[in-house]
Amino acid sequence: MNKGWANLSPKDGFLVTQQAYLSNFDQQVLTYLYQPIIGAKAFSLFLTLWTEMNPMGIRSERKSHLELFDILNCDLPEFYASRQKLEGIGLLKSFEGEDSLGHFFVYQLDKPVFPDSFFKDALLSSLLLEAVGERRFSELADHFKLIQTNTKDLKNVSTDFLTAFHISEQTLKEPNSLIRETQAEFKKASQTNQATEISLKNTNFDFKLLKELVSKGFTQWSSVDEAQKLILSEHLLYGIDEVEMARQIGQATDLISNKLNIKKLQLQISKDFTAHSTETQKYVAGAEQPEIVSKEDKSELSKEDQELIKAAKAYAPATYLENLKLSIHGGYVTYSERQLLKDLIDRNLFPVSVINILISYIVVDREITTLPNKLVDTMANNWSRAHVTTPEAAVLQIKNFAKAKATTRKQANARRIVTKETLPDWAKNDKSTQTTTINKNDQERLNQRLNALRKQHKEDK
Repeated sequence: MNKGWANLSPKDGFLVTQQAYLSNFDQQVLTYLYQPIIGAKAFSLFLTLWTEMNPMGIRSERKSHLELFDILNCDLPEFYASRQKLEGIGLLKSFEGEDSLGHFFVYQLDKPVFPDSFFKDALLSSLLLEAVGERRFSELADHFKLIQTNTKDLKNVSTDFLTAFHISEQTLKEPNSLIRETQAEFKKASQTNQATEISLKNTNFDFKLLKELVSKGFTQWSSVDEAQKLILSEHLLYGIDEVEMARQIGQATDLISNKLNIKKLQLQISKDFTAHSTETQKYVAGAEQPEIVSKEDKSELSKEDQELIKAAKAYAPATYLENLKLSIHGGYVTYSERQLLKDLIDRNLFPVSVINILISYIVVDREITTLPNKLVDTMANNWSRAHVTTPEAAVLQIKNFAKAKATTRKQANARRIVTKETLPDWAKNDKSTQTTTINKNDQERLNQRLNALRKQHKEDK
């Protein structure tokens, strides 16, 4: 699992430089085409880094990440997840270093691709289609489409450069030394200023198996081979295995040319995922790296726990949540829940089986019908700090949490001792209620005195 943010401290410094010139049009492309894919937090991070640009790259003038967190109102894991999205989509490069002032990072911003290149890129266009839907996707494509005017029947009457500007021949042949030095600097910079390509790590999708399955049909493999990047992205997004992908490719093949229609494949998979999400869509068995589970952990798991883990390993998160809801109360997966799961997967903190255990706990144990964003973030943060990397560890984490909660409740009940209210000493010694003991001789003298007073009272009458 990715623990990169563990090497980052809020005290670490950072500098921001740019790999290419950024313009207002770039911001428009970022807003309309990139923001639906990377999300509002990553988009905000890019714009904030843009404002924190240090063109000279003076390391002694760097700021701390804590200042950046305060501006973005986020914590370290949230910042790192946003940074990963920018890096993954080719908008940011991160470099790490150490000097006398301490640990620091250099963030190098890159410009987004031009709209025509964006829509030609199978991966980027697929991600956008998944994020905004077909109607909005078509609107955005029309918005950025350049409409060329037909000039074949027109005459070009434009003035050339030398007619408009008068420059001596000597100046052109022997440019100023300052111009030569500047040209050399810009030429050197342009050699390193290459567009950042999006890279996908493929460790589980078997293209050899896919080729065998496709070869049984009529689709030309060369057209499929050219679309490997798109196929891999669809596999990662939806958990489509080789057999299902071969079926999708067959349905998206042009019957006349026998070539794969990439746009049709994108739309088809997007429709099938949303329209048939209730079907049992198995997750790729090889999608997760096998992790060693200790005997102690296995011994603490019941048969029910093992069945739960088996199911968690078998399905993609969206399908798992859909099936859970249908089996319990007949609900459906909302758009916000799909985005929440997508963001959680993009953070690369857990395998999908651990995410499914988290889903099961919220929906089944907590009986919450819709996944709450705050609860999911809190649990993910806690599990990440506890280094939960397997579904077995996730189940034990839930059990330990329940035990700790029960212990805390018992201790709280034990402290609720009923106390009797006692009177203070001054109340106990109240003279109005206190009785005095008189000895026998005093009592006789008192009686004699009373009798004498009564006798005197009668004589006076």
